[in-house]
Amino acid sequence: MVEELTQSAFIWDNFKVDVSLRIGNGDFSDAATSVCVLDFVLMIQGVRVTLREDRLAVFELSDRQGEWRFTRDKELIGLRTRYATREGWHFRPAEGHCQASEFDSLVEQSLKDALALIFSRQPVTRRNPYLQAL
Repeated sequence: MVEELTQSAFIWDNFKVDVSLRIGNGDFSDAATSVCVLDFVLMIQGVRVTLREDRLAVFELSDRQGEWRFTRDKELIGLRTRYATREGWHFRPAEGHCQASEFDSLVEQSLKDALALIFSRQPVTRRNPYLQAL
């Protein structure tokens, strides 16, 4: 039953979306197609926590190979993504920057939006213990 799904079910298998993400002039949507919405949201939450202490946060989505490289320079957040091929790692052309306060707002809103999406598609998930803990 949907209200009993585990954390891994939400991160690996359910509620896949095509994320539309633009930061500054960079469009990163092509790196986040058909991704579990909570996997993406939890990734950027982890990035925010990491960037509070460090200037670099490198994360991957759970179901694919490819790096999301976030940097922090004072109050500016930067993002580039890269992917692996047989010849090695390659950066995608998109590069974006935004104010840290904008990024924090994005992270906060993304969790609210992800939960709203899940609850609208499957209202019984409101009783799911994992989702309630988020």
